[in-house]
Amino acid sequence: MADTTNDRIAAIADHTLRHFAETADRAREGLNEPRPNLANAFTSFNAATDNALIDNMSDVTDARARALRMLLSEPAVARVVAEDEDGNRRVYFVSRATPHRSPSDGSYAVSYNAMPLGRLAATKIGGEVDAPSRSGPVTLTVVEKTLLTPKEVRGEWDSQKSVVEGKRFGPFTVPSLRAVLEGLGVTEDELDALDRLLAEDKAAGLFIEGLKRDAIAKMELRDLAILDEYQDEIFRLPIDSHLVILGPPGTGKTTTLIKRLGQKLDTPSLIDEERDVIARTSAGPAGHQDSWIMFTPTALLKQYVKEAFARQGVAASDQRIQTWDDYRHDLARNHFTILRSGSGGQLVSKDDLPSLVPATVHTQREWFEDFFDFQINLFWEDLRNHAGVLARDNAEAIKQIGTRVQAALPVAASGIDTGSIVTLNNLSEPLQALITQLRTDTDKTVRSAIAKAFLSEPSLLDDLMKFVATLETVEEVDDDELDGDDDEEPRQVRVGRDAAVDALLRALKAKARAIANSRPTSKRSRNGRIIEWFGERGPDRDALRKIGQDLAVLTSLRRFLNPARRLLNGISTRYRRFRRERQADNRWYAANGFQLHELNPLEVDVILLGLLRAGADLLADRRIARSAAGLANAALEQVTSLYRNQVLVDEATDFSPIQLACMAALCDPQASSFVAVGDFNQRITDWGSRETEDLQWVFPDFDIRSVSISYRHSRQLNELARDIAHISDPNANEAQLPDRVNNDGFRPAVGTGLTTTEETVDWLADRIAEIEHLAEEFPPIAVLVTSEEEVVPFAQALNQKLADSNVRVVPCPFGQLAGQDSDVRVFDVRHIKGLEFEAVFFVGIDRLEETQPNLFEKFLYVGATRAALFLGVTTSGAKLPDRISSLEASFGHTWP
Repeated sequence: MADTTNDRIAAIADHTLRHFAETADRAREGLNEPRPNLANAFTSFNAATDNALIDNMSDVTDARARALRMLLSEPAVARVVAEDEDGNRRVYFVSRATPHRSPSDGSYAVSYNAMPLGRLAATKIGGEVDAPSRSGPVTLTVVEKTLLTPKEVRGEWDSQKSVVEGKRFGPFTVPSLRAVLEGLGVTEDELDALDRLLAEDKAAGLFIEGLKRDAIAKMELRDLAILDEYQDEIFRLPIDSHLVILGPPGTGKTTTLIKRLGQKLDTPSLIDEERDVIARTSAGPAGHQDSWIMFTPTALLKQYVKEAFARQGVAASDQRIQTWDDYRHDLARNHFTILRSGSGGQLVSKDDLPSLVPATVHTQREWFEDFFDFQINLFWEDLRNHAGVLARDNAEAIKQIGTRVQAALPVAASGIDTGSIVTLNNLSEPLQALITQLRTDTDKTVRSAIAKAFLSEPSLLDDLMKFVATLETVEEVDDDELDGDDDEEPRQVRVGRDAAVDALLRALKAKARAIANSRPTSKRSRNGRIIEWFGERGPDRDALRKIGQDLAVLTSLRRFLNPARRLLNGISTRYRRFRRERQADNRWYAANGFQLHELNPLEVDVILLGLLRAGADLLADRRIARSAAGLANAALEQVTSLYRNQVLVDEATDFSPIQLACMAALCDPQASSFVAVGDFNQRITDWGSRETEDLQWVFPDFDIRSVSISYRHSRQLNELARDIAHISDPNANEAQLPDRVNNDGFRPAVGTGLTTTEETVDWLADRIAEIEHLAEEFPPIAVLVTSEEEVVPFAQALNQKLADSNVRVVPCPFGQLAGQDSDVRVFDVRHIKGLEFEAVFFVGIDRLEETQPNLFEKFLYVGATRAALFLGVTTSGAKLPDRISSLEASFGHTWP
């Protein structure tokens, strides 16, 4: 019989399934091999030097075990036939995991991550890949390709929904390679004429000409084992890239992001230049696997992404994938102690604090630049003022040190002058000697006065302890407290009597400074309350004035003791000064409605970025970066400890430019690897990034790539998404559907005039019944409501309506995933970024227009593009809202 399409597909099926079985068997054997005792591998074990080596070897062993498990469940995701310049053909089986052994039949097994052979799986028919060989470089042309979805059923391997294509045939969608073998796996000699006719008829149903759209069967990120050719090029860009991927929903942006991380963690697959980059980072090759972090805007999307990473064999803990809200809070409270906690900090972050005027949210880049310049200039101005105080002092030793620090300071600095900071650091020994002597004298005076008071009133100490305990809820602090006690060492956690005496000591010093400066202390502040309670006990006014003067000199001396630390640790204090002055100028900030110690979360972002950027500027000086025990003190260590070899951001346009810049500042400078994906049309935060200039402010050299092929939507929903996007942005990028895929679906349906929950529920129930009739199996369905308060009651009403159909409706409050894939899930629309469902209902879009007037089209676009095949919307009015009335012709009222 001549070589036919049937024969070709049958041969591919036979070869592929034999490869699956052999690969799985070998992977199983590898997993059953005993794991070596790494400590015993060293004849002479030195814990001081060999632990790191053993940890590294253990990581390698764990990675091998993960690869074997992946091969056991998924032996290959593509079979590629490539031809060299001499016409010689080779068969390559491509897998997500690193192959364990070469196939016994002479074909080749390669990892999709590997360069350059992994690219064969994404290369179109007729495309070329340059590859090394024993005889020298060779150009391989792809002549045949099969995309595979392996599955083992009762001990027999199959590949379902495979796509087969060659130079002169296909593409074909093959529902089951096993079925092809069973239907076509007989020879011509065994058939009589009638059998051959029956076999041909049977074969006609074994594969489908063209590509078939995949229905969404689970609520998860779409799993693309192989990217398209353009996405493949993007995810293989060098590790030290600043990359942004922009594109409409369903174009595989997040999948590309995930695959890029997986490929860059697969060190053996990297080119030599990339391995050299990793070797220069703080983490180095041994720590590279764990040196990455990814940010998502919502907890639900975080969970989705974690599951997608697991399918790629990448271990992703909660420490690796974070929402910015959680990460910001941890940084500001526990890492840098900007926010109030048990170990320090005075400020409190409050969501929706009305401290910013609306224009500030829309001009955040200018707001930050204004602050950063202000605080740097204030830093140098403050040092010059304190140097003058020292140079004018009557004590000769203090006057001399004042003259020396004056000479070290820049005359007029508009940025971080690292040379001056290095010079000042060289004066640390004489400065420290003067500070120790002066602090000892002042502490002795104040403590002696306190001791005298306690001795004269034996119960006073316990009374003080009880009183201080009542001040835990005191909110107001005075400027002196906010600016920090610069004459003190960093505060230690104290309890009981020790804490009470410490609080009193600080309060009396605050009183002394206030007397020396001829200003009052706020009676409502913590210090003021303690001073009022203690009364006239302690040093008299003249003694306090002298103590205050000495404390002022001590403060001036301490300003120069560790300038790098002071530059960083003082940023939050300088921010408060900046806010007070700009508030007085009616710029950036509201006139009232908040207290001195309160911050909007966006203000916390500004402080964090100021700190991270200043730290990066300091560390850019090699003298500072190299001085781990000197200039690079604990404050700088706090910055460098955050560095990661790779930083990734999903739904980047939901983050502000300042937030993105904070994330970018986490990049290890040696790798500077940053990748973000997003879509300006899907921005559903008022503070989110609005234009490419916002992104380029983070990295001017951003390589911005656009993807446009949508693998999610039917033709009808793709056209609707395009029309919605054009309402708010006529120049919005349009998603294109993949070639040769049957994407015909159903018109979106609208229910109008539904003024009550009962009417809305009745309409949804009818549409869900139609979906169940039209779909091959009950698909994942999401119902989107316009506020969190509607989630539970609407789910309960719809659940009651669908009870007779045995369809469960499950509420997902605050975006928390609940229920099973066969359940209908109800979400607030704000929590479903990045998700996809076969069917979506958007309830009450006219109410959405009322509650989100500035972001209405964005929310509508995001909600509508969650649906792949069925989209239903409801409105209480007789027609669609006026702002989207142009879409009326796109909608029907039912599905056939």
